[in-house]
Amino acid sequence: MNRSDEHYIDPVEIERELAAIWDSINRHQKDGHTVTRASMSNVMIFCDGEDQAMDAADRIPRLVRHHPARVLVLALIGDQSGDEVRAWVTAHSRRIGDRQQLCAEHIELRFGAGGAARTASIVRSLLISDLPSALWWLSPRPPALTGPVFEAFASMANQIIYDSIGWADPPRGVLAMTQWSKRNRTVIFNLAWRRLKPWRRILSQSLAPSVIPGALRRIEAIELHHGPHALPLAWLLLGWLSSCLDWRPQKGVATSGKQLIWHFASTSGPVRIEVRRSDEGPPHIDRMRISWRAGEGQAASHAEYRHEGHHIRHFPEDAELWPSSIPTVEQPLEQMVAAQLAHRAGDALFTSSIAFSEAMAKVVKSEAA
Repeated sequence: MNRSDEHYIDPVEIERELAAIWDSINRHQKDGHTVTRASMSNVMIFCDGEDQAMDAADRIPRLVRHHPARVLVLALIGDQSGDEVRAWVTAHSRRIGDRQQLCAEHIELRFGAGGAARTASIVRSLLISDLPSALWWLSPRPPALTGPVFEAFASMANQIIYDSIGWADPPRGVLAMTQWSKRNRTVIFNLAWRRLKPWRRILSQSLAPSVIPGALRRIEAIELHHGPHALPLAWLLLGWLSSCLDWRPQKGVATSGKQLIWHFASTSGPVRIEVRRSDEGPPHIDRMRISWRAGEGQAASHAEYRHEGHHIRHFPEDAELWPSSIPTVEQPLEQMVAAQLAHRAGDALFTSSIAFSEAMAKVVKSEAA
C-alpha cells in the first residue's frame, strides 16, 4: 500500500475526513441497505518505520474482521523531523448479510521521535471514551525499553499486547517488561504465551501424576533446542514449568550466543536446564528432553518431545506408554491479537510465569563475567 504525500492530511482534519468517508459510504448504499459503524474497542498499533507501518496496514482488515475496532496506527518514522505529525484515514467494510454492511475506522499517524508527545495528545482526543483501549506493540523492540515513546501511549491503554519473538536481548527485555508491569496496573500480554499452548498441554498431559507418578517432582534435567529468534519462547515455557513446580533459580550462564545453562533447586534435588539455539529453521521450540531421577518406587527415565510439521509429538522411554501428539496451528499475528482483545482481565498463569522468568533473568551471567 504505497501512499504519496498528497494522501496525508493535518491531524486537525481527521474527524472531518472520517465524516466524509461515512457520508460517501452511506450515499452509495442501495434501498434498504444499512451501514453500521462497528467498534468493540480502540486498538492502537505501534510500528517502527515505513515497512512495519505498511505491514500493519495490511493486517488491519483481517484484525477488524475478527474484532471490529477503531484502529490507530502509530508509526514512528526515523526521518520525520521535529514534532510534525501526518495523518491518513480510511475505513474497512464487509457485508454481514444481504442488507447490512459492517465498517471499522483506520487512522494512521506518522511522527518522528520528537513528535511522540504531540501524537499521544492527538490519539487521546480520537479514542472512543466509553470503549476499552489496547496497545498492540508491533515493534520488535521490547516496549519498556523504548522509554518516553512507550510511556506516551501506554498510559492510555487498558491492555498492552506484545511479542517477544525476535528480541535481541531477551534477559533485558524480560526484566524491563516484568518490572514495568509491577509499577503499573495495565494488563500486559505476550503473544508467545499463545504459541506455547500446545507445549503446555502436552507436557501437562504426558507427565501428569496419573500417567507417571512422581515424574514432575523428580525432574533433574531438561535439554531444549530452539530455532533462531525463539529464545524468548523457550524462556517463557521454562518460566511456566519452573513456576508450577516451585523451583528456585540458583544461577544461569550464557556460554556464547547459542547456549544458556540454568541451575535450579527443587524439593527433590538440583535441576539442570540447557538451552541451545539452532542456526537455521523457524522461530519455534524444536525439541525437548526431560529426565527424572529414580524414587518413590519408580525407575529413572525420560521423555522426548519434538515439533514435527503441524504437531508436537511425545515419545516416552517407557515402552508401556503410548506416544502422543498435540496439533499446532500457526495463526497470523492479527488473529492472535483479536483473540486476546476479548480477554481484558489478564491471565494469572501468564503473570506468574513472567514473574518467574524475571527471577531467571536476574541470575543469568555471561561466561566472560
